[in-house]
Amino acid sequence: MIRESAGPFRNSLVDTLSMSHSTRRPTGRVSFGRRHLSKEMLLPMTRRAASDISLANHLALAVCRKGQGNAHLISELNRAVYLTYYLQEAGFGNASVDLYRRAEAALDQAAGRAQCDGVWQVSAEVASMLEEILAIHDQQLTAAATRHVIEAKARFARLNRSNHRSPVSEDARPTDRRDDSGFNVSATANRLQ
Repeated sequence: MIRESAGPFRNSLVDTLSMSHSTRRPTGRVSFGRRHLSKEMLLPMTRRAASDISLANHLALAVCRKGQGNAHLISELNRAVYLTYYLQEAGFGNASVDLYRRAEAALDQAAGRAQCDGVWQVSAEVASMLEEILAIHDQQLTAAATRHVIEAKARFARLNRSNHRSPVSEDARPTDRRDDSGFNVSATANRLQ
């Protein structure tokens, strides 16, 4: 017990004790409303997981390039475009937003044509553009922490459930791009569901 007669020493000790008490972190799993992230969430994806995603994306493009695609594969390419865009917004990549807009429009057109003639195909020019996006996505999968990839997938899932505009459309406000509650899938994704 500290005596009253300790004078100035007592005041500094009490101040120190009260300060250390006020700066302590709360106990338990949740700290200031945020979850603690596991080591796996902070590290990039495993090579195998990144390779599996990359292979699936590139195979979808190869099949659609040959005119043997289907609605699912076009949808998967659209998904890859949006995930790449979301990961770029998280700081992984620096491609022009126009690249994503052009890819989205090209996939919309391919889906529209396929509904008329039954051929799910992307042109050589569109395939080249999608290859560029997939190359960026491959780099993102090896560099981004797993939590960023999961967050991008969650944003895409919310986008799919919403009735709002595309995240890359010209009328999307910059704040909309950060607040995914206001996003909408492109016409391609809407038509293919």
